Amino acid sequence: MREAFMTTCGHSFCYQCISRHLAERQSCPSCFHALERDQVYPNFALNKLITQMDTAALRPQSIVQQLRNTVESSEVLDPQDIDALLMLLQQKKQTMRNTERQFEMSILRQFLSMARSKKAAAIEALRKELHMVEGDLDYVADQLEQSAPSDDSYGDSRQLSKAHMLPPYDRVRTSDTTGAQVPNDVSADDSTAMGAETTASAAIAAQTPALDRAKHSRRVDEHYKDLESYYFNTRMRGVGEEGLDEFMETLTTVARYERFRQVATLRYGDSTASTAIVASIEFDRDEEIFAVAGVARKIKIYDYANVVQQADSWNEFAAGKTQQQPLRRLAGRHEWWNREGEATEDEPALTSTMMQYPVAEYTNRSKISCLSFNPYIKAQLACSDYDGTVSLWDVNAGIPTMSLGEHEKRAWSLDFSNVDPTRLCSGSDDGKVKIWTTNRRSSVMTIEGKANVCCVRFNPLHGNILSFGSADHNVHCFDLRSPKQPLCVLRGHRKAVSYTRFLTPDEIISASTDSSLKLWNLRTQECVRTYTGHSNEKNFVGLTTSGGDWIACGSENNTMYAYYRNLSHPAVTHRFGNCNPVTGAEQAEDDPSLFVSAVCWKNKTNTLLSANSQGIIKVLEMV
Repeated sequence: MREAFMTTCGHSFCYQCISRHLAERQSCPSCFHALERDQVYPNFALNKLITQMDTAALRPQSIVQQLRNTVESSEVLDPQDIDALLMLLQQKKQTMRNTERQFEMSILRQFLSMARSKKAAAIEALRKELHMVEGDLDYVADQLEQSAPSDDSYGDSRQLSKAHMLPPYDRVRTSDTTGAQVPNDVSADDSTAMGAETTASAAIAAQTPALDRAKHSRRVDEHYKDLESYYFNTRMRGVGEEGLDEFMETLTTVARYERFRQVATLRYGDSTASTAIVASIEFDRDEEIFAVAGVARKIKIYDYANVVQQADSWNEFAAGKTQQQPLRRLAGRHEWWNREGEATEDEPALTSTMMQYPVAEYTNRSKISCLSFNPYIKAQLACSDYDGTVSLWDVNAGIPTMSLGEHEKRAWSLDFSNVDPTRLCSGSDDGKVKIWTTNRRSSVMTIEGKANVCCVRFNPLHGNILSFGSADHNVHCFDLRSPKQPLCVLRGHRKAVSYTRFLTPDEIISASTDSSLKLWNLRTQECVRTYTGHSNEKNFVGLTTSGGDWIACGSENNTMYAYYRNLSHPAVTHRFGNCNPVTGAEQAEDDPSLFVSAVCWKNKTNTLLSANSQGIIKVLEMV
């Protein structure tokens, strides 16, 4: 049956058969019930069953099935035929096993050959690296000998070291053509040489104070992986002593700085943490004063020298108080100053928690997102706010001098040009970057972005070049002389780019909510290095640079991180405590909602300003 059709009376027929029958008679062939042509329908279930049965019938039986059917049949088989059949099956089985074994061995040989070549290449690379390290050790020993004071014992040690220097790694045995062998034993001569090296190292180390050596050794050990990678990269790239000097500068810098020393503590806003988030901190042109602003709508101006002087005076006062025995008490309670640190179990020591007042304070109409001092006019300060307005302030007079309000949404960032101090730029959630001049109230240029603009920055050397980061995960660079097309688009972040800063005129640092910083080379338009260690997934946590070498940012674990440009992991960190909203004293318990929200280097110094979402501002010194 083909193409089964069913009648209304329940009978099924081949389509051609029922068609011919209905052409002659108008009744069912089985029950003779009256039947019209439009009363027959396809029987899909029956047609499927017929197709399956036909397929099974046409499928040839396998050899195994045929053999099984023959053996299970009642036909009498000759024992000799059975023995011959068994022998053939055994041979077939052995042949299949041999083929499979050859295939397995072939794959294994291919893997082992690849592993041998890779390990041989690794050994060769290790030989070159070890030879380079030994050469640098010789160079350093020579330099130490030349700069060391005359000392016979040191000279003897040096001569012994040179006479028994560990032999180069060329002693790797190469007689075996299958690959180089790594030496795994130490001869008596080698042991003597090692002892001589130790003696020489001890003589050299004796020139350095023990505490400094321990500190430097600990710092090097903490950053060893980063330092090792950077050492071989610079030595492979550098020629002669150039690469070694470049690495030595990084090594000594990392070994020198261990932590941030807290110099002073300030407060922004009132005791309500939700209104005290510091959004921006900026130094003025001469770095004599700094401004702090945030969601409390206030701009506070502090005199840096006065802040440090008052903090030092308070430290001296607190140190003197801790030495008085017994400590004075008022009404059965401790005096009003805060107490913590190293002290006796009964009476904790004093700390420098003191309210310092700004030299000036102004109130903006809306929450402030960013500040920027004019690099030429000392008293001119610009701020952007949540209403999308860019305001210019006269710091001396304490009044706004100009309001620029073309942005349609929240303005996140602004920046003055170092080359042309009458020019500034701003970026907004409306996806636009606007170029302004302080001589007119309307923008002189608008760059249309494809997403929310989170940050904008002028090149410090080229006044027509600016960069901005946006929610499309990219950093965009534009030349204002040709603003229709970007100079370049730097792609690599996985989330919105929240900050960009020029580390040098040819290098950009970008920060993203993917918890990473990236260093970009504008000439090659490639990512040179990625910095990780901090946590940033949703908030603006600040980004600042200093001297082309140091980078600092906040984090959502209430910690400030400082990176050195040549290392991918944090060099120095400082953790903010959970501060008491009234006294400013740091408490033991952590608040997961707190984060460091703003950072600012005092350029080309070890001093950094940092603030968190609780409104605590710290003056920190890297030591």
